[in-house]
Amino acid sequence: MFDSIRIYPSVRQLWVGTLATNTAFWMYQIALGWLALELTDSAFFVGLSGFFGGIPIFIFALPAGVVVDRFPKRNVLLCAQLGVMAAASLFALMIYTGTITQLWVLVLAFAYGTSMAFIFPTRHAIIPALVEKKDLSNAIALNAAGQNATRVFGPSLAGVLIATVGLPGAFVVAAALQIIAMLSTMRLPKAPEATHTGARPRMLASVTEGLVYVARDPMLTGLILLATVATVFIMPYLNLMPVFARDELSVASQGLGLLMACAGIGSVAEALSVAAFRTTVTRPGFQVVACGGFAIIVLLFSQTPWVAPAALLLGLSGLFSATFLAINNTVLVMRAADEVRGRVLSINMLTWGLLPVGQLPIGWLADRVGAPNATSIACGIALLLVVLLAWKVPHLRPGSEQPD
Repeated sequence: MFDSIRIYPSVRQLWVGTLATNTAFWMYQIALGWLALELTDSAFFVGLSGFFGGIPIFIFALPAGVVVDRFPKRNVLLCAQLGVMAAASLFALMIYTGTITQLWVLVLAFAYGTSMAFIFPTRHAIIPALVEKKDLSNAIALNAAGQNATRVFGPSLAGVLIATVGLPGAFVVAAALQIIAMLSTMRLPKAPEATHTGARPRMLASVTEGLVYVARDPMLTGLILLATVATVFIMPYLNLMPVFARDELSVASQGLGLLMACAGIGSVAEALSVAAFRTTVTRPGFQVVACGGFAIIVLLFSQTPWVAPAALLLGLSGLFSATFLAINNTVLVMRAADEVRGRVLSINMLTWGLLPVGQLPIGWLADRVGAPNATSIACGIALLLVVLLAWKVPHLRPGSEQPD
């Protein structure tokens, strides 16, 4: 199960960096949502802060892919991690000094999201240079397991810190974790960069090449469309978790962290199973079941007024969402050619950039009909779209043959 971590020292270093960066990311998500709710007492502003944190991924995802393909990936990763550390540090300082305002929340959320737009595709694109091809799917799955593991202790740690030392302490720890991530990144080998014959294409031409590459592969196209549905209509429930925790389930910040950790436990279990059973992750139709199941479980969670059943459903939501994400990441990395892999991954990251497209209207709707009803409506739409995609894209159906 842990073959690539045991065999390759560089994979261990990347894994440590992944744990540090993603723990900080989930701490940041909890702290930002709680800060937005405390400042305004508005579900819409919680959604708006998520919008400003996510929209940079939409803006910079495609250019980031070109940067990843053109420049040393280790250097790109280091610069992005430095940006994340700076944004988290400014959050901590301004909250501590009492100078934080709604405008600064949005500005710093945008800055944090901009750095993450470069971290995500770079970290995935660097994996093939660290392992032999036979160990690639295991390395990808274990990297995903590391990311998902942080969904357990990241939110829990944030909840405990907010309850004991306050919001500034949570942001300080999130910033400090980036130092660990940067030290691990510095120890990665300088992977050989792709060779180019002749002049480099312009940025727009490079982006277009990546889009055409994905459009010509029906499996990649189907997976990215499915990811878009999940991101826009299902994932925004995470942004509303502070509202669910405080107003629907009557738990404080520490309870919010524990609820988020339940989702992480399910995702870790699934990611480890993917690492152990490598052939499962690319089985046709599995991703449709995972995405549809994810929508159903989040819908049930949104209508649950009791903490224990809500925690159980969150664990199942983590299981199904991690299944879906593991399939996408593994297929994308393994199918993409070396010279366009960064751009293909950035196109997939573009779907995460569409998260604000869901967060903002669902947050607006939650202010009017309540977070449970807003989430249920969104998940119902997602289910309809999943069925439509399975009907229109044959390669997503159970039992279908994968394209060559």
